[in-house]
Amino acid sequence: MLNPSLKKILCGLVCVSVGLTAACGKKDAELKTDEHAVAGKPAVSKPKLNDTGITWGGNYPADINEDCSATILSEKLAEGEVLEGDILAAQDCAQGADAKAQKNDDGFAAFSYQKISQSGEQLPADAEQWRCVSDTITGLMWEIKEPADEIYGNAGLHDADDLFMWYYGDVTANGGAVGNWNSEYNQCAGYVAGQPATYCNVSEFVSRVNEASLCGSKDWRVPTRAELESLVHYGTTRPAVDVNYFPDTVNDYYWSISPVIGSKDTAWAISFQFGFSAPLRRDNPRTVRLVRNAN
Repeated sequence: MLNPSLKKILCGLVCVSVGLTAACGKKDAELKTDEHAVAGKPAVSKPKLNDTGITWGGNYPADINEDCSATILSEKLAEGEVLEGDILAAQDCAQGADAKAQKNDDGFAAFSYQKISQSGEQLPADAEQWRCVSDTITGLMWEIKEPADEIYGNAGLHDADDLFMWYYGDVTANGGAVGNWNSEYNQCAGYVAGQPATYCNVSEFVSRVNEASLCGSKDWRVPTRAELESLVHYGTTRPAVDVNYFPDTVNDYYWSISPVIGSKDTAWAISFQFGFSAPLRRDNPRTVRLVRNAN
């Protein structure tokens, strides 16, 4: 795990120039999604990804700034080291959509979000209650969670505390194993022992959310790894997301539907504490944020 300060320096200095997308974010190009299908839907090819959210620059050889600026700190150079030239042009904050963003009223920097009501209606940016968020860049709509209080299920179906094991029955897309049904653990709203439809796994959760017609829709699913990464705001941490639109995001891993190639026991998850992805065991209970194609 990268130290947050080290991560910020790495991102600001080298992310764009050498393409360290795994460590610090996305570019403005379109990336191909995982080849596997997602629960209830075929894989979607080439989704547009958001920029990183990094709007600050890094000095050399150390320190970061509040804005997109960069300075060579001669007094901190190693003895005999000489460095001249522009160290800002190749940094993340000077590249892409974030560098061109002129407003923050619909999301930080180049992120662009729309609040959605339970019935599926668009809401103003200053709405105090909303059930979903539509990403106008990627065309994806996201589930919003209820506040966490360290008690499973007491906030209802979308409780941020609730945990789910990775379970997906489609053998053509699950990497060769269905995962864990999670029939024994009361870790989510509505769990009843002996009633499979109430079990705390991602597939049953999808079914329950679709039955409830979240934001007027019944085509919710678990996101792919690439889709989930499009939410990450790499300019901040704890949580690494725009909290003005996703206020109850926990500092933990969120499941994607993407299996890890060559490993039947693991699937990809995204840490919204710092924004990196990691393979986790499928019987390791984690939270999940559902998605649907809004466009």
